[in-house]
Amino acid sequence: MLILNESVLQDILRMSEVIAAVEAGFRSLAQGLVSMPERLRLIIPNSDAVMLEMPAYSRSPGPTGSHTSGGALGTKIVSVFERNREHNLDVVQSVYILLDAETGVPISVMDGKFITAIRTAATSAAATKLMATRGPKDLAIFGAGTQARSHVDAMMEVAQVRRVMIASRTPEKASALADYVGKRFSTACDVVSAEEAASGANLICTCTSSPTPLFGGEILRPSTHINAVGAHTPTTRELDTEAIRRARVIIDSELAAGREAGEILIPLSDGSIKASHIKGTLADVISGKVPGRELNDEITVFRSCGLAIEDLVTARLAFEKARAGGVGFEAAF
Repeated sequence: MLILNESVLQDILRMSEVIAAVEAGFRSLAQGLVSMPERLRLIIPNSDAVMLEMPAYSRSPGPTGSHTSGGALGTKIVSVFERNREHNLDVVQSVYILLDAETGVPISVMDGKFITAIRTAATSAAATKLMATRGPKDLAIFGAGTQARSHVDAMMEVAQVRRVMIASRTPEKASALADYVGKRFSTACDVVSAEEAASGANLICTCTSSPTPLFGGEILRPSTHINAVGAHTPTTRELDTEAIRRARVIIDSELAAGREAGEILIPLSDGSIKASHIKGTLADVISGKVPGRELNDEITVFRSCGLAIEDLVTARLAFEKARAGGVGFEAAF
């Protein structure tokens, strides 16, 4: 059993490689090579908490000679305990378990929080490559936590970013993220208001836990692309109805969005949009079945709920790189 903690994962996983792995995972999904049930949700009684499990199996072959050459199998376990703030603990905890696809033997346990952060941003990058316009980008990042930082890294990989704007309700974290951008990428970066970020950007990533819209959709510039990855309940949303109404919308999964994406469910329920307003899934776009963008001046939105295939391909990549590099911690059960 190979144990991979956050430090090891940070050392071995490169954003460009994770983006490529995620794209391959979505192509496998489009080809019907992935088995991925609905996310299991267990509500913890008498507690503001929930546990989630996200299993997946892919029949697409792994690297030649690998432990997962016959496919890949694994699951992520996530817990969300809102009261953890009272104990100075992260609200979200997570672990990923990778198994041998031929025998079911567990072969690796790894930190799930880092896997989630990098694969979510990599998925946004995959969408951005196919949905955003070409040319210089003024990037707005809403939020200043782990997901926000990962999205900066991911957007820098796939877009010609000339300026970054950070909008966050936590000034200290926003300043820290701005410093990171300046030092890591030598790119101009400012902490601004939500309105300034939304109206001044043509590439936006919303990475917050806000239950209500971050800005009014009427202020969005034509040709803007948005990756919305935050709120994950039917009654919460980062984007308002006007932003969705104006946009060409792509989702990651009909099942996930149909149960979790308030951006979609709220305007559907009040009749502001019809089901046909959703143009397809990211697998459709990556496989070429559906165009990510049709007009240069249209606004595009990728609404991400997060899929188990993203975790699986990232975990498999981490395992293969750790084995090749001789890193990680071996443990016998």
